[in-house]
Amino acid sequence: MPLDLKTLPNRRQEAWKWTDVQAKVSDDQNGLTRTAIPEFEVPEGVKLSEGEGQKGHGAMAELAAQFGGQSWNVYVPADTHPKSDLAIDRLTQGHARIAIMVDKGASLTITENYEGAENGFSNLDLQIHLSEGATLSRRIIHRDPDSHIRISHAHIAAEVNTTITQHCLSFGGALSRLETHLTCEGEGVKAVLNGAYLLRDKRHTDMTSFIRLKQPDSHIRQAVKGVVTDKTRGVFQGKFLVERPAQHTDAAMRHDALMLSDNAEVRAKPELEIYADDVACEHGNTIGALDDSALFYMRQRGIPLKQARALLTEAFVAEAFDSLTDEDLRDSLSEQIREWLETAE
Repeated sequence: MPLDLKTLPNRRQEAWKWTDVQAKVSDDQNGLTRTAIPEFEVPEGVKLSEGEGQKGHGAMAELAAQFGGQSWNVYVPADTHPKSDLAIDRLTQGHARIAIMVDKGASLTITENYEGAENGFSNLDLQIHLSEGATLSRRIIHRDPDSHIRISHAHIAAEVNTTITQHCLSFGGALSRLETHLTCEGEGVKAVLNGAYLLRDKRHTDMTSFIRLKQPDSHIRQAVKGVVTDKTRGVFQGKFLVERPAQHTDAAMRHDALMLSDNAEVRAKPELEIYADDVACEHGNTIGALDDSALFYMRQRGIPLKQARALLTEAFVAEAFDSLTDEDLRDSLSEQIREWLETAE
């Protein structure tokens, strides 16, 4: 059965107004009706199976259910602490469904590598459930060709006293949306949701998040950095919904972007919707160019202009990964950022 392109999200829908999938996808896009077969590296003590799984919400989740086949189900038993990561790879094109359950007191680190096929289309529906006291660390590296379209939607349901850290580095594609929904079902949830996008040529990245706080005493931090040049488009949409029972919530969201070209675009929409009256919530957004005074200071000390710009940009982006405790991963991300900066101008 062919995919009806009219069912794809488009700019007439508020949540997709800056990421018009329908307008970008063509009939000859590879993977529109194909089932993707992810490649997993499963750590000892973790179970992988196929089955019905949990289905997400929205148009893209419906397409994943229609074309993605059975769900890949991952289960981490209670009080299990794997020594290695759950690696998810080979999502080169097509639709996939993955459901992950981290049981009480267990922990899991997930590494997702997104590197698609030329002229491909990828759609992932990822459902994660964290039981009481569970810990999740999620790392996403996104390196698609400039002809690839990718939608990745993750929903994380967090119970009492769970801990989540997420770090995402995206170099974009023809059009990409990396979306995270976090629902704090229990009290005392702690989460850090950071990311960065670096875009050149005509690439597009949309980092969208929705954090719903339903119970008291959660602590949430989110910081997203963006660098755009040439004719690229960066999008950030973030929302905290604090329901009335979620007293003593402490939540902060920031998006900061550097524009290295007058032809690039950045669209940002941070939001707070608060119904509790005893909370500390804030958001911030800045979009601008490199600091001329800092550039002048570095030039005065003999640093060439291109190198000075690269050093300042690297320092700006690296702040999104300061909370990473894995030094090897932090060094790897820094190296990838430097490689991008060397070829960006």
